[in-house]
Amino acid sequence: MQQHRYTIPLIYLTTFLFLLGETLQPAPRIQIYEDILCDAHYRTHGAPLHSHMVTTSTDTHAHAHDAHDCKIPAIQHQLSLLLGVERFSILIPSLLALPFAALADRYGHQLVLVLALGGVLLEDAYALVICRFPAVFPLRLIWAHFVFNLIGGGFTMVVTLLHVVAAREVEAERRTGVFLRIRAAGVGASVLGYVGAGVGMRVSGGAWVPWGIGLVCLGGAVGVAIVVLLSRGGGKSVTDDDEDEDDVNVNTNANANANNAERPQQRQQQQQQQQGGQKWQSLIRNPHILRILILVFLTQLGFDAMPLIMAVYVSKRFGWSFSNASFLNALDMAMELTTLLVILPLLLGAWTRSRESRGGALSEFTKAKRISQLSIGALAAGSLCLGFAPVIGVAVFGILLLALGTGQDSTLRSMSTDLVPPSSISLVYSAITMLRAIGGSVSGPLYAALYNVGLARGGDAWLGLPFLVAGALFVAALGVAVGIGGGGDGDGEEGEGEEEALLARQ
Repeated sequence: MQQHRYTIPLIYLTTFLFLLGETLQPAPRIQIYEDILCDAHYRTHGAPLHSHMVTTSTDTHAHAHDAHDCKIPAIQHQLSLLLGVERFSILIPSLLALPFAALADRYGHQLVLVLALGGVLLEDAYALVICRFPAVFPLRLIWAHFVFNLIGGGFTMVVTLLHVVAAREVEAERRTGVFLRIRAAGVGASVLGYVGAGVGMRVSGGAWVPWGIGLVCLGGAVGVAIVVLLSRGGGKSVTDDDEDEDDVNVNTNANANANNAERPQQRQQQQQQQQGGQKWQSLIRNPHILRILILVFLTQLGFDAMPLIMAVYVSKRFGWSFSNASFLNALDMAMELTTLLVILPLLLGAWTRSRESRGGALSEFTKAKRISQLSIGALAAGSLCLGFAPVIGVAVFGILLLALGTGQDSTLRSMSTDLVPPSSISLVYSAITMLRAIGGSVSGPLYAALYNVGLARGGDAWLGLPFLVAGALFVAALGVAVGIGGGGDGDGEEGEGEEEALLARQ
């Protein structure tokens, strides 16, 4: 495996800048959306909010409240519709993850990563232009933002390819740790982005500045990704070409006579199509990969109950203000960061030292499997604590338990790496990211409906229904996780034997 000294640190930096740029934008964007809708409403039904509102960078939410009430149901209904459709539209490019994975295998993962980051930057810049000139562009044109995801595959492919590039750069025994640090870089960026957005809106006196800073961060992520691309020679690595060639050569001899009569380009296209079909068939025939994909969907569906419902739930059930409830989100993310940077590395180190003291070594697959099972167990316990919490202390304990489960995304990716040939890594990573995006799209209406059912039932006990359903999903996921692999708690030799046996079943 040809390695470049700075590639992994650059992947961390790309992840940090990318997610910092993405998390700086939501709060100011929602503020600007509301201001535009509010101004349009009062233009139609009365005096406008203020004619200069969206043409300067000094407008604030406070100014909007000084002029008119932007929290009336008519405006909030339009805002929720706008945000709901915008969120759901993310699903459309996510469905294209598998074709983009095939393109990345053919033209180079670093190249498609640069294109995907550039597409996300254009997508967010497009929304800014629409909002900057509301007299020219209807606000609902932002729903077409997903078109820019056709440049490289958008958010889904960025997450996928960051992990693919990292997986191809590191030895198997370092992979889980690297994936956890990628996750930590993202969580740290998210904490800084959400806090920075609020501070930026207050300090700058408007919402445009943090949105613009978010775009600058995305531009920085594109720049770092270009450095990664150039450091790898500007295209596919030698390793990629060798793996693709090996996959194609498996079936070349059987059809040699027929292929000799075709033009080279047609023969190459046929080989690539045949290779892609074989990769997909190997995945769907692999029961352990299918279990991991089921796990990914169940855990994402359950995990989204926390950010979507938690503040509303705590405010209603325990009488907290939204401002106080929002601190619980900060607590959750701080605990996630501690888990990724401190708790899980210490746990991995303890397992390694314990096994080495007995003259053996724990396989990377087994370590990732153990962390996945513990993480999903923590998610189940945390969700049930939140759902049943009679007092706020139990709810806070549940939130901390949920944060302990943050490593499952990284460890499930690491496990899947050992279950497929190297040339299929980008395909299985794309499937994982696609299922997470689908789970995120479905979870919004699902948990909103469950919360409304709890409200309609009456009584505090029913308010926790979304978390109880999430807990049930995690319990089911834990059962699936136990069935993955062949047990491999042995030394390094046994662990390697387990991985080889799993690959042999494909």
